[in-house]
Amino acid sequence: MKRIIKLAFLLLFAVTYFSLSQGITTSSISGTVVDIDGKPLVGATVKATHLPSGTVAGVMVKSKGNFTIPGLRPGGPYKVEVTMVGFKPESKEDIYLTVGQEFSLRFVLQPKDIQTREIQVISDRNDIISSNRTGASQTVTEVEIATLPTIARSIHDYSRLSPLVISSTSEGSNVGARNSKYNNIQVDGAALGDAFGLPTSGTPGGQAGAEPISLDAIEEFQVSIAPFDVRQGMFTGGLINAITRSGTNKLRGSVYFYGRNQNFVGKSPIPDANGVRQPYPDFSDYFIGGRVGGPIISNKLFYFVNVETKNRKDPQRVGLAGDQGYPFNFNVPRDTLEKIRQIAITKYGYDPGSYDLYTRKTEDIKLFLRADYNINQNNRLTLRHNFVKANQGNAVTRSQFAFSFSGQEYIFNSMQNQTVLQLNSIFASNMANELRLVYTAIRDKRDPVSKPFPSVAIYDIGPKGEDVYLGVERFSQANALDQDIIELTDNFTYFFGDHTFTIGTSNQYVAFNNLFLQDYYGNYGFNSIADFEAGKPSQYQLSYSLLSGEPQPRAKFKYFQLGFYAQDEWKVLSNLKLTFGLRADMFAFPENPPQNDSLTKYFPDLRTDELPTPIAFSPRIGFNWDVFKDKTLQVRGGIGSFSGKTPGVWISNQFSNTGTDIGRIDVRNPKITFEPDPFKQITKVDSLTPIRTTEINITDKNLKMPQVLRFNLAVDKELPYGFIGTIEFLYGKTLYDMVYKNLNRQILKASNGQDSTLPDGRPVYSRFDVSPLFTNVLLMTNTTKGYQTSITFQIQKQFGKGILPDLSFNFAYTWSRAKDVNSLTSSRAISNWQYNRAIDPNNPELGTSLFEIPHRILANLSYRFNYGNGFSTSFGIFYEGRSGAPFSLAYSNDANGDRTPDRRATNDLVYIPLAKNDPVMVLKNGNWDELNEFISWFPSLEDQRGKISERNSLRQPWYNQLDLRITQEFPTLRGQSLQIYVDILNVLNLINSDWGHLKYVSSAVYDRAFTYNGIVTQELIDDPKNGFTQSDLGKMIVTFSIPKDSQGKPSKDAMFNTSDLVSRWQIQFGIRYSF
Repeated sequence: MKRIIKLAFLLLFAVTYFSLSQGITTSSISGTVVDIDGKPLVGATVKATHLPSGTVAGVMVKSKGNFTIPGLRPGGPYKVEVTMVGFKPESKEDIYLTVGQEFSLRFVLQPKDIQTREIQVISDRNDIISSNRTGASQTVTEVEIATLPTIARSIHDYSRLSPLVISSTSEGSNVGARNSKYNNIQVDGAALGDAFGLPTSGTPGGQAGAEPISLDAIEEFQVSIAPFDVRQGMFTGGLINAITRSGTNKLRGSVYFYGRNQNFVGKSPIPDANGVRQPYPDFSDYFIGGRVGGPIISNKLFYFVNVETKNRKDPQRVGLAGDQGYPFNFNVPRDTLEKIRQIAITKYGYDPGSYDLYTRKTEDIKLFLRADYNINQNNRLTLRHNFVKANQGNAVTRSQFAFSFSGQEYIFNSMQNQTVLQLNSIFASNMANELRLVYTAIRDKRDPVSKPFPSVAIYDIGPKGEDVYLGVERFSQANALDQDIIELTDNFTYFFGDHTFTIGTSNQYVAFNNLFLQDYYGNYGFNSIADFEAGKPSQYQLSYSLLSGEPQPRAKFKYFQLGFYAQDEWKVLSNLKLTFGLRADMFAFPENPPQNDSLTKYFPDLRTDELPTPIAFSPRIGFNWDVFKDKTLQVRGGIGSFSGKTPGVWISNQFSNTGTDIGRIDVRNPKITFEPDPFKQITKVDSLTPIRTTEINITDKNLKMPQVLRFNLAVDKELPYGFIGTIEFLYGKTLYDMVYKNLNRQILKASNGQDSTLPDGRPVYSRFDVSPLFTNVLLMTNTTKGYQTSITFQIQKQFGKGILPDLSFNFAYTWSRAKDVNSLTSSRAISNWQYNRAIDPNNPELGTSLFEIPHRILANLSYRFNYGNGFSTSFGIFYEGRSGAPFSLAYSNDANGDRTPDRRATNDLVYIPLAKNDPVMVLKNGNWDELNEFISWFPSLEDQRGKISERNSLRQPWYNQLDLRITQEFPTLRGQSLQIYVDILNVLNLINSDWGHLKYVSSAVYDRAFTYNGIVTQELIDDPKNGFTQSDLGKMIVTFSIPKDSQGKPSKDAMFNTSDLVSRWQIQFGIRYSF
């Protein structure tokens, strides 16, 4: 009852103050107006006109000669005019604004009755040395979007222009060495991230290979890591905000086509067994679209429309035994796969599909609509809608050690609709308001291509333990998600003397309807083809409904994110600005999951029907100091906390796993026969077989949402010829993050009552759980461990500035470190626990984060050669060189007894021996010289001899990427032009076929290098066949197999696969007609 009352009060309060999301979408122009003696001209009129649309905004000069015109649309050009009775009018033209920028001007007006002098108008020299900048951020301009290379046309192709962002189209953007799930992705300040958090891209449609909005609808990007403006929140990674295009008084538009196929892809990066580099098989990737914008009523009402379609076909490049020309082979002959296929067809009546070349299809269509209405000089209304419909084939996994028949494919269907209404208002000359209402609907569903059938895995059918999969993919048998999100933002700003006060509220209503029943048709494992034919499984897993009349229970829940903030931006001196702000964010869950009373029998302090009500306070202080008052040297920075939220799926896990609506069976070596009918699966197993029935997910009732404290200090210095140099330090300390514990596991007690450990010191878990009723009892709780730190050296030059106005340049080097206890890469609680490699999985130690990239070099450059009469050629270059991602070594089986269910390595870190006569372990069926050679490949392992290896202490090879765009523009009719584009990805590989390779660690190789085989006992010593001596008693038994190349020689490179398509040069051609 108290929660209901509290919630009702909060909702009433939120509605009273309008509500929701945050994000800066506008710009402003500020400055001073004085006479020739430096006295303020109070009451002078300042008018800013957006020349393309005729939009006008104006204010009066205040008591100290100050003025601020807020709520201006980014872009330009603007013309600013100042008038005052008795003084000559002055103006400044050719002003362009970036999102969030406060452009500074100083006007000195002359009396009408004196001789004309040179006009004195002093303005910002650039967007980098600007009083509105405090923390780390990067603006991506319209020029950079148009001239830099991209094939995917992705948001993440441009977020990577920030020195603190590591990004890819598929994996999203890791900002400030944080998980991409912790970003806030916005379009025009409205959240457009996937609130549930399943796609690694962080955006809706990401699981269907689609971008959330067409690149042609975007005018500018801003990437913020530490903005000390409290209006910007709900992230502990980064804030990525895209500003969309709008119509003007002139009819403007374009139609375009971008495309590529196998004829414009280089040959294989690795030669085949005959030394031949093979061409890429048939594939295609095409974009077709158009945009148009113009006036409906001149100077008053405008429209903008963009439509775009995408069609892509990708072959899955894996050969079978004896095949040539593939990056790697699944070393099983076709005859074996055909035998499995025939067993499925003839005995079980199911066609598993093909084992031949599989081609994945991706399709989407995007539509963007926007209308802008200048109601009057002080009020501007914007209405826009964004629609994306996409589908992509998935789940046909093929690698060296795992191979899926094509029948495992499912089509991921995704549809997104977002409508935004925004009103910007100016009241009198010292007040402004921004009001924004947003509704977002996202619909995702997995549709299997084959008829219903259990998922089947057949293990160890090849010489190196290869596995084959068929049937309906186990996580796609019942999987759908609906998301409905309502946002309402209101920011009120009051200008008073040297102070700019802002108060606002940021609230969000999110509703989820999630269907997720893994193994709904059943999941069976077989140790051999013969066992599959005989129907004798080695593992059986099933999820089934416990609710009468509801065969597929859904997790339906909602939450409210309620936020309030206040801020004072104080111009202490003409060259010093301080920003003080406080933000408070609260989460409320109006519904609770059902209670499972059987849980409290074994865990008295836990309940499945309890959820937290986390509250976070985020104070921030920022400053900007123009040292010499001439915009040539700027010192800026601040300190403050940033609060975010967990992906909705992490909370959904509790609603889906209470043990009251879904039953779960997970049995090893069951005494059952394979049941091919997916709707007649076995829910009762032989009582002599250990039965694990249900998984429980719990959220700590005192859970805090993610929060990080950031300290930022930077110096920006104007250099000759329009270049600007920056040195920036950023430190982030984890205040709260998530960590998982499996409370059903308990450490084995020794006879003396102490915790049992292996000889290397790691705890050993008992084979008996706390409760026999549950497979796992997983608690999501908080940790305060973790940090991220970086130093960046950067040189930039903006287009249109300096001695070479047609040159845009950005170079940066970033050194960074990042530590955490769990990098949280999964959506499922069990996966976040069992795949986190640690000495003790229930108490993970601080280690290197998966997102740490110690060294990164970034360079992008564009230059336009103008020939006159509308002819021009532009070159855009992007280069990135960076350290490889980190990885860990783990045993290929269960060493500590925590019974993680994966048959291969999961979370038990490898012990690194001191020498051959190591006191902890003994090597069996291995070569000590080869083991020492393996250790020598990685200096970090040499430093860890005699210890359990640290998580993520090894690193993949350095990666270099060089891309190029060439644009040729031809004039046609007056005001119209034709552009031809050539995008070349991986120019290094085009120059030399041995360059530009992306190497990534092959888990199937390195996870099979070390195997734990128990402890040396006296019985094993007494048997001479084992080769143990008395000195080996009590030691760990480990087997080791060094990675080897195709010639059978030990090779460090054999640990890494070469990404096939990414490691080839690719060329995409484009054509655009603009009018």
